[in-house]
Amino acid sequence: AEYAGAKHALLTHCGTSSLQLMVAAAGIGSGDEVIVPAYTFVATALACLQEGVVPIFADVDEKTGLIDPASVEAAISPRTRAIMPVHVHGCPADLDRLGALAEKHHLLLLEDAAQAHGATFQGKPVGALFAAGGFSLQSSKNLSAGEGGIFVTNDDEIAEQALRVRVFGQDVIADDARHFDPVRPLDGHRGLDSLRIGSMYRGNEMMAAFARSQLGRLPQLTARAQDNFARLSHSLTGLPGAALQKIPGDRTSVHHKVRLWLDPVEAGVRLSPVAFRNVVIQALRAEGVEVVLWQNEPVPSQTLFQKMEGFGKGAPWSAAGPEAVAFARANYDPARYGATRRLLDRSIVLFSQSCPLIAQSEDVVSRTAEAFHKVWRHRAALETASQA
Repeated sequence: AEYAGAKHALLTHCGTSSLQLMVAAAGIGSGDEVIVPAYTFVATALACLQEGVVPIFADVDEKTGLIDPASVEAAISPRTRAIMPVHVHGCPADLDRLGALAEKHHLLLLEDAAQAHGATFQGKPVGALFAAGGFSLQSSKNLSAGEGGIFVTNDDEIAEQALRVRVFGQDVIADDARHFDPVRPLDGHRGLDSLRIGSMYRGNEMMAAFARSQLGRLPQLTARAQDNFARLSHSLTGLPGAALQKIPGDRTSVHHKVRLWLDPVEAGVRLSPVAFRNVVIQALRAEGVEVVLWQNEPVPSQTLFQKMEGFGKGAPWSAAGPEAVAFARANYDPARYGATRRLLDRSIVLFSQSCPLIAQSEDVVSRTAEAFHKVWRHRAALETASQA
């Protein structure tokens, strides 16, 4: 809570459940819509669906990968209740413009900060800057406990509801800590009356202890990751047809992922963007570099959204009626997300889920840069390699 500038922080069993608590605790439910980016991990949208809420997608800025406020405003309907930006790859979304949109249209703003532990927007840590936020403790994250999540908020009422949803809808606030017996930790005093729909979204003691230990090292590790990103950025600056993710000047990124844009025209290579991307991946892997795509399609193109079967009988889309179903179906057309498509076709992620930047030494980062320079010196040969 202190690290994220939040009054309340609740441990959850995964990052997705921390996002689900945001939606549920804010009172968003059946027939409502929440706007999410087309470029993210599917958990952002699934957290909405699990609460019977329809995710509506917005395109992103292809140079930052962050949700585009103009696309968000175009996606607002009478059923919209919230905007859920993702601080993707550890870089905060444009919270000024998104916050203004939320205020203008009387919407909540919920932060998916799963990849952004310690990132700042205008000098303030992200996560609890608006109604609520959710972080992930999954094994690849900058703050990891193997698995887990953290829900944060500064709103007492939202925190109370989140606490209930996390524990079977029961009123755990009524617990009297003075009666807690560490010898009999499972024999509590809370009422067993479920006041609302909930589930068992708690984390566990081992997860908490591991995360607390990691949190003590997080500022040092984050600073090293930021230094290594700056070193990598300096090394790759000036290479034709290669550019790292743009970080706007009013925010700091914690570089959970390192996305690199590739332009075959600027690089002087006669290949399509996708062919160039794929052969660069092959060449870098041949040099021992960790490199992945991470995502390769806009989220709305996934089968779940194309079929819209959901929980059966078209739920939750059908809950708001035929007009809402038609609106969502049109929104899920992958052709609407040109910027997301260009981002995916024209970029790669240096390092990987198993080997993220924050875990790397200065030597590994320097060798990665050297390998990239080697590939770039011989990039003309990539045309032939691509055809082999």
